[in-house]
Amino acid sequence: DYVNSIEPVRIAQDVATYVPSTHFPEIMHLYGIGDHGGGPTRSMLDSALRWENPKAVFPRLTFSTAQSFFDDVDKSLNHLKLPVWDNELYLQYHRGTYTTQSETKRLVRRSEEVLLNAEKFSSLAMLDGRTYPLQQFEDSWKRLLFEQFHDILPGSGIAQNYVDAAKSLGVVGLAGHKIMSGALRTLAARISTEGPGVPVVLFNSLSWPRTDVTEAKVQFPAPISAVEVRDATGEVLPSAIVARDDATRTLDVRFIARSVPAMGYEVVRVVPVTELHPAASTLKASADGMENEFIRLRIDPKTGCITSLVDKKDGHETLAPGSCANLLQAFEDKPKEYDAWNINPNYEQHGWDLMDAEEAKLVENTPARAVIRVRKKFQNSSFVQDICMYPGVPRVDVHMQADWHEEHIMLKVAFPVSVESSFATYEIPYGTIQRPTTRNTPEQRAMFEVPALRWGDLSDSTHGFSLLNASKYGYDAKGQVIRLTLLRSPTWPDPHADQGFHEFTYALYPHSGGWREAQTERRGYELNYPLIPLAVEAHQGALPSRDSFVEIEPANVILTAVKKAEDSDGLVFRFYEFEGKSSEVTLKFPRPATRAVSANLMEKDAAALSLEGNGGEVTVPIHPYEIMTVKAWFGTKASN
Repeated sequence: DYVNSIEPVRIAQDVATYVPSTHFPEIMHLYGIGDHGGGPTRSMLDSALRWENPKAVFPRLTFSTAQSFFDDVDKSLNHLKLPVWDNELYLQYHRGTYTTQSETKRLVRRSEEVLLNAEKFSSLAMLDGRTYPLQQFEDSWKRLLFEQFHDILPGSGIAQNYVDAAKSLGVVGLAGHKIMSGALRTLAARISTEGPGVPVVLFNSLSWPRTDVTEAKVQFPAPISAVEVRDATGEVLPSAIVARDDATRTLDVRFIARSVPAMGYEVVRVVPVTELHPAASTLKASADGMENEFIRLRIDPKTGCITSLVDKKDGHETLAPGSCANLLQAFEDKPKEYDAWNINPNYEQHGWDLMDAEEAKLVENTPARAVIRVRKKFQNSSFVQDICMYPGVPRVDVHMQADWHEEHIMLKVAFPVSVESSFATYEIPYGTIQRPTTRNTPEQRAMFEVPALRWGDLSDSTHGFSLLNASKYGYDAKGQVIRLTLLRSPTWPDPHADQGFHEFTYALYPHSGGWREAQTERRGYELNYPLIPLAVEAHQGALPSRDSFVEIEPANVILTAVKKAEDSDGLVFRFYEFEGKSSEVTLKFPRPATRAVSANLMEKDAAALSLEGNGGEVTVPIHPYEIMTVKAWFGTKASN
């Protein structure tokens, strides 16, 4: 239990239940106060000493260790009837913690991402002689991890927790961005950026080439009326000016960057023009729909619902016939106990579908982005859903704003799809898991709300739909409907939990085949790790206008971290396999290495690796779902 005393009747009952079912005459009893750091109490220890007496009429009790217990079990394995559970240890309780205190969860996600990006680029800049801020990283990670304490990140603490968390995570964000900015400028100084207009170095922190939308702020020596954005080859990219400040001659320019190199960069140029000739764009939009080369989408202006979502690769309709997708649903949310922690299994008995749109209209239609804005209200709350599509990008982003003023209400967004499957797949740390879409057994009925990281997916053998998110953690899938939990509003222990303004993003990704063939794992990372633009001055440099610093293959492996080793001048490269298959991984270094080893998660050397390609790469085997660490040295001495 959560709080276990040393009480003879209770322990005797546990032994009486446990021993006949396992044929093992020992039980490990964990005692102590399970919350608030209390541990064992004096009265518990006094009780244990009393009942440890051999003269007591009681099962024999001995102070010991977990290892001793499992050593005894190991000796008896051949004749024991031990139950086997081959699945996750799903907690059938506290499901509300995936969603409560939404803003803190968003700040934690952003903080994780900025620190990982800052580590990657600081590691590369270290090879160019820049000091690696080891102590600053340690301080920032400790701050971030403190906010992942079990009553802060889950949202189950008092109000002051989240005031303090916002301040602390703000410090983390500022430190991370400052470190990253310095590292990026060190790298950009070596890149050739000569040419017309204002050069912008676009950095890609992910380990594969990607096409995505980005936005850069650029300043000119004189007022500018129009610009075009050109890539490293001189090709004009789809773009649009989204804001201007004539007083400072500054423009905010949104554009589509194509195939930015893996863990690398590309120099694009924002060039003033007297006559604008927009780049060819695959994007088309109207008042009730939009499409690009990948997706065609239709919206009902009366309801704001997405009524059609076609994968243009084969013309497949992703949504169930006659359905309303991107549907906001509100439910009465009054847990029987532990308000911030729990969701009742029968919450769906009292709910509302938000089927009336105050407004659904096209508010932006440029070569770089089209936006249909849907406005809705519910009781005391209002919502804006900006449904966004871009040329060259195979997903639909929904940037949502919520002015939330409810109590004991939960908000979800629902997508009825045309595929049928007995399970949905979700991203979990360094892997995936399948969970049932049926509710036929007690186990299945218990899984009415499940946790996930960046995506959940419903697929059959030929088609599927992935629901991506940038800051949420609660999902459910039942039958042909997959939903993301957006907000909830408990009143205890924080009477004003999540009241007020929220802004967050989720995305729709219809695809052919299953999530593996569709590379959903990559799409989830792309939504969470945007391209990083850096406007610089034109200058000469030894590096070309586009290149990769680090590359990794095959596609079922993702490089998550590059950092300085804690106790040496080497760099640590950490990656994992996510499709569940053994592979040979080729890791290409930013420059020739002098030595490389495999290591464990604590960065302890395991085995020497053979350098290939004049020291520029290594090849290592990886097992299904394995997290692999490679440590390499480059003949440079780092300063901290």
